[in-house]
Amino acid sequence: MQPTLDDWTIVLMREHNRDGNALVYNTIQTYLKGARKNAQRHIELAAQEVWTVGIKLVRGAYIENEIRSLIHDTKEDTDNSYNDIADMLISQRSPTNLKFPSAALVLATHNAESATKALTTHKKRLEAGLPTTPMKCAQIMGMADELSGKLLQDYEKAVKEGRATDKTPRIYKCLPWGSVQECINYLYRRAVENRGAVERTRHMAVAMRQELWRRVIG
Repeated sequence: MQPTLDDWTIVLMREHNRDGNALVYNTIQTYLKGARKNAQRHIELAAQEVWTVGIKLVRGAYIENEIRSLIHDTKEDTDNSYNDIADMLISQRSPTNLKFPSAALVLATHNAESATKALTTHKKRLEAGLPTTPMKCAQIMGMADELSGKLLQDYEKAVKEGRATDKTPRIYKCLPWGSVQECINYLYRRAVENRGAVERTRHMAVAMRQELWRRVIG
């Protein structure tokens, strides 16, 4: 099913993503072994046909429903896949001899290490005047809020210090809107996804204490 969805989204990107504007994004799930080739295919098609490729990069939330052989064998492999694809887009590493196409990236992650690595690369390339893909950061409301808060603090600090530009990554939170009945499928997916989030509880508790201390003490 996923290859068909990819093809449909590519058709829409061909039609609507023009002149450097990404209206349509496709989601690439990096826990899949074929994620790198899929990302490279998107980039190659955009370069050949001259349209803007929009990619939302996630680790993936359907692991219980996927064919196991399609998924990376270890979490480390998934992390490496995510970070490498993010770097390929940010650093504009073309998989072909063609010039890297116009592109846009939504770094959708709850992983602080991946976010920090991508933002550091993005910042260094901008400071060096190197070609860099425009990027946004996004998390789901109620998940990794401590990461979102840290990213937002860093952005606000850059604004106050006059370092922020129109190329500085903005921070977004995904918020469902509607009745419980309308959002039930979304809520179910989040519940399944959060089964593996227990290991983050201690980290989140520490982050919450630090944020409380920051707000009270300053």
